[in-house]
Amino acid sequence: MSEKIVIENVSKKYGEKSIIRHMNLTINQGEIISVVGPSGSGKSTLLKCLAGLEPVSAGTIKVGQKDITSMQANQRPIVMMFQQPLLFPHMTVLENVMIGLSFKRKGSKAKRKELATNFLMKVGLDGYGKNYPYELSGGQQQRVALARALITNPQLLLLDEPFSSIDNEKRDELRLWVRNLLKEEGIASLFITHDIEEAMLMGDRVVVFAEQKIQQVGAPMDVYEEPATPFVAKFYSDGLLIGKRSFVHSKKLKVTKEHSESSYQSYKGSIVQKKVKHGSLFYDIQMEELNQKLTLPSTEDLNLSQKVWVTVQKEHDLIHFKN
Repeated sequence: MSEKIVIENVSKKYGEKSIIRHMNLTINQGEIISVVGPSGSGKSTLLKCLAGLEPVSAGTIKVGQKDITSMQANQRPIVMMFQQPLLFPHMTVLENVMIGLSFKRKGSKAKRKELATNFLMKVGLDGYGKNYPYELSGGQQQRVALARALITNPQLLLLDEPFSSIDNEKRDELRLWVRNLLKEEGIASLFITHDIEEAMLMGDRVVVFAEQKIQQVGAPMDVYEEPATPFVAKFYSDGLLIGKRSFVHSKKLKVTKEHSESSYQSYKGSIVQKKVKHGSLFYDIQMEELNQKLTLPSTEDLNLSQKVWVTVQKEHDLIHFKN
């Protein structure tokens, strides 16, 4: 049975430059956590610290009651999957999966072969054991890499944007399949991405990470609907920032041709683009006085460059940031 992974007050510096500051996070048994943030925010560095590929500058990492902060990478009950599958080209698919057990020195060769064959079945590659990596698609190669990672029964699986090299048409199918497999296996996982939709689909919880720290943690839709900081509102959610301390979600906004005296607040904007999604009209609106652009649905037929009003219906629709 896997145990909780506790990241306690972890910091990482390169010289005087802070990459991670005082990070605290608990990953529960079988939980998938998505870590989402802009490029260069330190997400991949976090994974390297957890995997033992980079030392932390301060803080502790625990698996259950065991402190693994000073352990070498090959001693940690943690496995990392990279953006590329990193399969050995001179080895067959089966041998690539088996090598995960070879590093851990688990069982006889016959036992390792049997276990690797079973894992190839789990990842939908039964019958591909004798193939070589070059004979597989990108998605199939990632499945082999996943089988190689899971076969060691890690306490924590780290995934660093594993779908970034996969064609868009295959990506949706693969990430749903990976999520289902991880839940079936009960493997705690930390999933890194800069794609907000992907973070919401993959994670039981989502961590928004930026400016060297965790901005917010919560269920994906809770964070989307109730952002805790201006950064989370702008990066992860959809809506309108009003001043430095307030936000209103797009679902609470209405676009109209005429100013409404009955609304709580109204802001002028102009139509810059018209879209149709799933049979509904959406408009990109430039809010001149707030220097923002947002997308809202409307049943009205509006024209490009047309002046409109974006209204906040009620005062309690506003979210006021505490941080």
